[in-house]
Amino acid sequence: MKKSRLFGFPTNCRRFLSSIFFTVLEIFATKMNIFDSLLTKWRESVLSREIQTLNIMPSEKVLHLGCGAFPSASIFIAKKKKTHVVGIDNNYIAMTLARSYIKKKHLSDLVTIEYGDGTNYPVQDFDIIYIAINVWPIDQVLFHLGQTMKPTARILCKGSHQDINTLLQKKELQSQFSVASSLKHSKSQSFLLIKNVNV
Repeated sequence: MKKSRLFGFPTNCRRFLSSIFFTVLEIFATKMNIFDSLLTKWRESVLSREIQTLNIMPSEKVLHLGCGAFPSASIFIAKKKKTHVVGIDNNYIAMTLARSYIKKKHLSDLVTIEYGDGTNYPVQDFDIIYIAINVWPIDQVLFHLGQTMKPTARILCKGSHQDINTLLQKKELQSQFSVASSLKHSKSQSFLLIKNVNV
């Protein structure tokens, strides 16, 4: 099946709208300390649970897809697990703001921000791939990862409205991934995905 014909239109619409909302919110967070503190505190408990689920080792390479203008997950993972994180975003403005924010916080030794798209970014060297809730088209991103990630890599994919559950029912992705575990949060879910070794 061609990637352009993959499923997931309602899911990708929701994720697109989420992307717009979070981009605006994150722009405020990069410019105003009060929004920085509030957004960091709001995300902290969810990120803590997700990092525990991923069981990241300091030697592992971590990629954050959809890091946004305020790359809180990249920062949180890098600080807590003492590992370098590469954050990418396909929104040039968000990527530029994220780079400035990392520099302002003196975190360039821990986090690298790049312009990139999850549908074609080279992922074969990464052990952990963290997918933000606003990444779209998520079906094409997951298809790309299933085709190119290393067999031992782990994915933490965030979702809402059971969107990831629904996508993983489709045979094109069902053959690629297994759900190792999942977390429920007040308004979202997180899925730990592993690659099916027989693919």
